[in-house]
Amino acid sequence: MKKIKFLLLLVATAMIAPAAAQQMPPLPIDPAVKIGKLDNGLTYYIRHNEEPKNQANFYIAQKVGAVQEEESQRGLAHFLEHMAFNGSEHFPGNSLVKYCERIGVKFGQNLNAYTSTDETVYNIDDVPTTDITNVDSCLLILSDWSGRLSLEGEEIDKERGVIHEEWRMRSSASQRILNRQLPLLYPGSRYGERMPIGLMSVIDNFSYDFLRDYYHKWYHPSLQGIVVVGDIDVDYVEGKIKEYFSDIKNPEPEAPYEFYPVPDNNEPIYCIDKDKEQPQTVAEMFFKHEPLPAELRGTPMLLVQNGITQVITTVLNERLEDLAKNLECPFVASGSSDDHYILSKTCDAFTIYMLPKPGHDTEAVKAVMTEVARVRQHGFTTTEIQRAKDEFISRIEKIYDNRTKQKNSFYCPQYVRHFLEGNAIPDIETEYQYYKMLLQQLPDEAFNGTFNELTANIDTNFVFLAFFPEKDDVTVPSAAAFRAAVEEGFRAQTEAFVDEVNNDPLIASLPKPVKVAKESAADFGYTKWTLKNGANVYFKKTDFNDSQVLFVARSKGGSSKLPESDVYNVQLFGNVMASTGVGNFTGTELTKKLAGKQVSCNVALGENTDIIQGQSTPKDLRILFELLYLGFQGPSNDVDGFNNLHSPTLSHRPSITTTRATKP
Repeated sequence: MKKIKFLLLLVATAMIAPAAAQQMPPLPIDPAVKIGKLDNGLTYYIRHNEEPKNQANFYIAQKVGAVQEEESQRGLAHFLEHMAFNGSEHFPGNSLVKYCERIGVKFGQNLNAYTSTDETVYNIDDVPTTDITNVDSCLLILSDWSGRLSLEGEEIDKERGVIHEEWRMRSSASQRILNRQLPLLYPGSRYGERMPIGLMSVIDNFSYDFLRDYYHKWYHPSLQGIVVVGDIDVDYVEGKIKEYFSDIKNPEPEAPYEFYPVPDNNEPIYCIDKDKEQPQTVAEMFFKHEPLPAELRGTPMLLVQNGITQVITTVLNERLEDLAKNLECPFVASGSSDDHYILSKTCDAFTIYMLPKPGHDTEAVKAVMTEVARVRQHGFTTTEIQRAKDEFISRIEKIYDNRTKQKNSFYCPQYVRHFLEGNAIPDIETEYQYYKMLLQQLPDEAFNGTFNELTANIDTNFVFLAFFPEKDDVTVPSAAAFRAAVEEGFRAQTEAFVDEVNNDPLIASLPKPVKVAKESAADFGYTKWTLKNGANVYFKKTDFNDSQVLFVARSKGGSSKLPESDVYNVQLFGNVMASTGVGNFTGTELTKKLAGKQVSCNVALGENTDIIQGQSTPKDLRILFELLYLGFQGPSNDVDGFNNLHSPTLSHRPSITTTRATKP
């Protein structure tokens, strides 16, 4: 399979000494998180954080998922996840759920879990910490999940029906298609037979001891990570973890965590399927490649990979979005990403999805692949790459500016991924500085070279997947027809892309300022400014988020003031205003103009009010006010943006990776 390690090392050697690239030092771990390991192998992460005040989140991550199951065990990993809420040593029966709801932790919202092919993760969020017994109890719950589930026969039998109902409810068109096609998408791989929900024949018939044996084999401290983040005393929590978890034993012999490979496919794979409940045609193309090696995931190379792929997918998505705005384009929407290949974390894929217009399926595939060919032949332009760099850094900067007020939910997933996959977890300032340095030093060739490497072949390690509605008026092209469209587009001779940018200022001539006629105090700590033109402005400085300014303006009016003949115009109003530009900028030009600016502004009609609302960072506040002014004074005559609204929109991409705990 295509190896990206060597490409990344080439990038690294352009930035640092070649010897250092081969022996990449790890990124420093955020000193605010305390990481430890008990003698039995259990790993823990503890961080004091006061956003929100007097609350904490508790996680236990388990290195076991559906892919660890034998054929006769299919569905047991997910079944165990459910059983964790049905009785344990210290919380018999349904008392765990009742206790959590009594302290304000709602099942399904704050108390939940998920099972995927490679992992099972439980969480108890937003736990009040003003009462220290809540902290003790939640750690006790985690320790029960770790090794003290009751797994009583009566509760097991009850849960069989719950799993059946979940299987029925989750049996959507896309999931049914994936269930049928998974063996073809993963030939010779265990992932092709390990959808987390499992087999109902197994769920109905396994013995009680069969599940108990599976639990004791896989749920043990050396495969478990505890994460506690919130308004807690770190030393106190560490002491309780040692008290509650140290006596939990590992089985003998200890079951090791195994990684299951995804073999190369030496011929392209084409999977086309249909279902009566599939609402629309969706096609995806996967360029499979190896994930970043484990030894590099805790180093700056993880940031290099992330920065490069974020930039190239941003630029490609911008091109595909612009193409979709053309009425002659055969697809309504298309986009790209680089992540795990469907269900497997041992294989990644550069993925392009599209929503073809009805009857234009092969044309859509050819058009998207032709754009891939255009990039491969001519590269992304310098202005496109710089715009994507600016946008990426701007998003990271927004996090950095609010670094002292990040919520518990910001940190917990990072520590879970560090435990499960070894991802780097530097502090926010270090990560921000690294990204700024990396993206400034990376030349255009790094992005174009990576794109060409990721999309190098359509003959090997290439997978095509399409979901179709099963209807009399829908013709499903053959695999041969789709393969011909892919090959024709991929090998098309193209002209270089021209990046058309409107460099005019948003407002050519600024309006004359209106003075404040009166300033006065208002309710709830606001200051009221009455302007000379009669407008009333209410201002309040808050300390909730250091990187956000919110604005909303309302005036009397709304849809109730309009005649019945405008009912359809009213329904389309918000979408039209969002899809078209302002001033002298079309929607496409405005998107490019605002790259690197964390700002948004929307116009809407309420029943009795006209509404303009927006937000920005403090740095981009001027841009927000310019957009607000243009929202009042300068809507754009963007014909292409308006016409594009007549096409249907992409409702979803098919994606089945996890199952979450549910109760009837």
